[in-house]
Amino acid sequence: MRGLKKRRKKFDIVTAVIVVIFTVYAFTLLYPFFYLIINSLKSALGFLTNPLGMGGELSFDNFTDVLTNLPELTGMEDLTMFSMFFHSITLSVGITVVSMFMQAMAAYVLAKYDFKGNDFIYVVIIVASMIPTVGSLTATFKLMTSTGLSNTYLGMLLLQGGAFGGCFLYLHAYFKSIPWSYAESAMLDGASHFKIFTRIMLPLASKAILTYSILCFLGFWNDYWIPSLFYDQRPTLAVGLKHISAVATNTGNYPMQFAAMIITIIPVLILYAFIQKQLLGSLTTGGLKE
Repeated sequence: MRGLKKRRKKFDIVTAVIVVIFTVYAFTLLYPFFYLIINSLKSALGFLTNPLGMGGELSFDNFTDVLTNLPELTGMEDLTMFSMFFHSITLSVGITVVSMFMQAMAAYVLAKYDFKGNDFIYVVIIVASMIPTVGSLTATFKLMTSTGLSNTYLGMLLLQGGAFGGCFLYLHAYFKSIPWSYAESAMLDGASHFKIFTRIMLPLASKAILTYSILCFLGFWNDYWIPSLFYDQRPTLAVGLKHISAVATNTGNYPMQFAAMIITIIPVLILYAFIQKQLLGSLTTGGLKE
């Protein structure tokens, strides 16, 4: 009995320590957002005099300025929140759709069809993924500029919508786990290979594709490097924030920068609010024809 009480006491201590650790960790995650929101409501002078406190007059003037007066604040006539949102959304959605379809198709073919050179292609893809892409940046830049694809939507789709991106290996493993019996049942009904892929395999892998599509979308949404090099005449939110940050550094108007940062993360929060059930829900699959 005494040993049981000792073990319970030890368990309670360990539990309390774990709770404290995770509470501190949660605070470190939430505090930056709280800091960002509070200081975005301050004036430039109010932030400089009290950057850590909650005192002073709070208003939404910074959000109004960012949404309506951004060209005047940055000195760039074409830099507006609407244009940056438009470029970010069209790029992120377009590249995500093209790249995920190409990667899903390539992963499906290599996972489900046994042909000569299959294993060799798979090994080449793995080896190529280990090579830093920055090494080919000079050649890529020359190719984009010489072909006139730089600062074009088509050029960005061709540049980033390849079939062997970061999600290829995950989708390859996922398609490997799907029984080929589904395809055989469809073949008995005369379904083509492309119809089997679009009507059967893609729906069965829909949850994996949705998850990786979200990750790809967020990666393209936050990407600064590629758009700043090859799409600089049509600044996305990530590129536009760089210009806003430069103005904030020169003028000391950091609350304006904080307001712009909050506006840029709103679409991501809305996206998560709509898809969290699909992400956390269980995968439902159909059965074979009897």
